[in-house]
Amino acid sequence: MSAGEPPVCPVVKDFLARQGIIAFAGLVFLGWTWVRVRRGLETRDVRTFAADTSKQAGQQAMGGAMMVVLGHKLAEDGFSPLAWYGALYPFEIVLTTGFTGVFRRLNEALALHISTEKPWLSWAQPLANVGQYGPGGRSDFRCSWYAAQLLQATLLIGLPARLCALGLVSASLLLLPSPLSPCHQLARAYFLSGWPCGVQAAAILYACPLLGDAVQFIVIDRLQAARGPAPGRRSLGSSRPSVMARVSHVLAPFSARRFSDGSPHDDELGRRILLTPSQPTSHDPSPDGSRAAAAAGPPDHRLP
Repeated sequence: MSAGEPPVCPVVKDFLARQGIIAFAGLVFLGWTWVRVRRGLETRDVRTFAADTSKQAGQQAMGGAMMVVLGHKLAEDGFSPLAWYGALYPFEIVLTTGFTGVFRRLNEALALHISTEKPWLSWAQPLANVGQYGPGGRSDFRCSWYAAQLLQATLLIGLPARLCALGLVSASLLLLPSPLSPCHQLARAYFLSGWPCGVQAAAILYACPLLGDAVQFIVIDRLQAARGPAPGRRSLGSSRPSVMARVSHVLAPFSARRFSDGSPHDDELGRRILLTPSQPTSHDPSPDGSRAAAAAGPPDHRLP
C-alpha cells in the first residue's frame, strides 16, 4: 500500500475480540440481573433470563459471522472487509429484527398446529411455547425444552431471518447502480475516510453496535419472551373464557335498559339475578299459600 492509498483493514481479528468482550459483558449483565431478582425487580429468574440471553447471543454471533464472510466476498471487488462489514451492519440489524418476528410467529404457529393435531409428538410442545422451558409454567425448567428452543432460535428463526436480510442487501447491491446503493456508498465512505484501521474497528465494531445491539437485544428479547397460553394449547390448559364470563358479556348491553314507565332498572340486582348459576326456588307446602302470603306481608288496601 502506497502512502496515498486508504488502508485495507481486516475484520476477523477485531470481530473475534469483540465477541469476547460481548461474552464478558453478558456475564456482568447476568450478575446484575441476579441482583434485580433478589430485590424483586425482575419477574424472570436468573436461569430463565440466562436461557433467553443465550438464545439471542447465538443468533447475533451467527449473524456477525455471516456478515464477516459476506464482507470478505464483497471486498474482492473493492474496498476493505471492515468497510463492508460496517456498511452491512445497519441494514442487516433492521431487516433481521423484522424477519425474526415473522419467523418466530410462523414457527410457533406451525408447532402449535402439530402439537394440537398430533399430541403424541412431544417434540413440538416446547417449540410451540417459545420462552417457556417446561410444561408447568415459568417455575418449571427442563433442559430438553431449553435445548429444543436453542436449536429453534438459531436454526429455525435466526438463520432464515439473517439469510433473508443479507439476501435483500446483496440483491440491492446487484440491482442498484453504485451511486444509488446506500450500502455501497456507506462502504465507500468508511474506506475513503482516511482513518487508521484501529479507529475504523473501534467505530464499526464497538461504537455503532453499542446502540444497535442494545436496541435489537431489547426488541428480540420481547419477541422471543414467554407469552400467555394461546387458544388450543391442550397440554398447558385452556385459555377460553368461562361460561359465566361469556353470559355476562352477552347480557351487558341489556343492563342499561329502563322500564316503559321511565323508572331505572336495578342493574346490580338484575345482574346478580341473571348471572347466578343456580337459584334455589322457594316452595310453599301449604295448600292455600298462606305461608307465602305471610312472608309477603299484609296487603296494601290503599286506593289507587
